[in-house]
Amino acid sequence: MSVIKGWKFPVQVDKENGRIKTVEDNENIKQSVRMILETRPNERKVVPRFGADLRPYMFETINPGVISSLEGEVESSVKRWESHVVDMNVSVRSETGTVSYLEASVDYITDIEPTQERVSKVLSDTD
Repeated sequence: MSVIKGWKFPVQVDKENGRIKTVEDNENIKQSVRMILETRPNERKVVPRFGADLRPYMFETINPGVISSLEGEVESSVKRWESHVVDMNVSVRSETGTVSYLEASVDYITDIEPTQERVSKVLSDTD
């Protein structure tokens, strides 16, 4: 039996029964973490503080301080908005060149199923 259930994102309708498709447990949390990383504060009018403030990092000169700040922003945002994540490691990888980017990865374990999951978000100056 599932512990938590939520809408599948992007939202889809099941053609067989006309209901909105859902996901359960760890897949629901994975979607939640992805939405946290993909949503900018003030993007949702009902919950304006929801999300992670990652966009400013796209325009910074990549250095250890910026990487550390980005890791902190990701970690605090996931902790704030997803209570089922019980163990988390955030890492940031950078690439510089003609197109520079940062990739933030969140490796985590939930309180529902003790399997490790990963969600990544790429921040590129072409976004």
